[in-house]
Amino acid sequence: MKGLWSVLLVCLVLTSIDAHASEGGDKKTFCVFDVAGAGGFVYRTLQDYHRKALMAGVAMTMKPYTDEDRAVADFRQGLCDLVAVTDMGVRRFNSFSGSISAIGAVPYYEDLRVLLHILSSPRVADHLEEDGYQVLGVAPMGAAYLFVNDRSIDHVDALKDKRITVFEGHYDARHMVEYVGAVPVDARISNFARLFNTGEADISYAPAAAYEVLEMFRGMGESGGIVRYPVGQVTVQLVARSGTFSEAFVRKSRKIMSRLYPEAMRIVRQYENAIPAERWIEISPKAMRGYQEMLREVRIDMQASPESSGMLAAGVYDDDMMTILRKVRCYTNPGAVECSADNRE
Repeated sequence: MKGLWSVLLVCLVLTSIDAHASEGGDKKTFCVFDVAGAGGFVYRTLQDYHRKALMAGVAMTMKPYTDEDRAVADFRQGLCDLVAVTDMGVRRFNSFSGSISAIGAVPYYEDLRVLLHILSSPRVADHLEEDGYQVLGVAPMGAAYLFVNDRSIDHVDALKDKRITVFEGHYDARHMVEYVGAVPVDARISNFARLFNTGEADISYAPAAAYEVLEMFRGMGESGGIVRYPVGQVTVQLVARSGTFSEAFVRKSRKIMSRLYPEAMRIVRQYENAIPAERWIEISPKAMRGYQEMLREVRIDMQASPESSGMLAAGVYDDDMMTILRKVRCYTNPGAVECSADNRE
């Protein structure tokens, strides 16, 4: 009997090894952009994904990048099988998931939680494939807030004439800045914090983690702060060439990423709670509604704008995703003006 059990055990081990080899093949290279490198929040969060991918039969070697452009370039050259980039970075590969960062389109974390559940569903799988690339999942990096050098910038009208950093290729943000009468300051992920900290910009938008990680408290001085209203959501998204991974693993990967939400949000909350209370600029419900409506009007204005800047801005949004985002907002906040407005997105 012992001999029989030994044979069965060997067979099971060999079957497991064979299954691992057939799914994973050679070890894949997983390139991860995190502005803080291997010690950063994104990289550490995706280590959990890495472990769960291995349990699903896909072995990968993680490689940290502090420059998103470099990570994308290496991915395009075939040096990465899978790459983790921001939602702005993913716009080069998928307009549907790249539209998650549409300005003001996902105002609350509950909206994001519902959205990530939708993105892990097979019902939207076709939207996550575009021009030979696949999105293998989305996870939160935190809401983007306005870091300001003057606490009086606590309502929409106060944005007029202020200098605001705008990331390269973030045409929708540039349109919003110009729409409110502010002045765009060209920036990259590698230098936007420096522009704010040295006073070359009055306002910059970033997740709360930037307060500590990028030392953006320096640009606030004594009179600045962080406006407690999310102007967007920053996410990390995984991209691979179609066919690099089996369809079974692609579906599994999207589930794994959606289930990272609680742990990722725990860390996001840690960063937000670590910011001294006096650094937050609390805005009135009226001002909050003003921001919400202004951002909606900006998104609608893009669609109708005959100017090249407006057309470029509108071009980065996927219509199907914008409809989903509106439905999510109206699901979590059915009383919002937009839910009964004639000019719906």
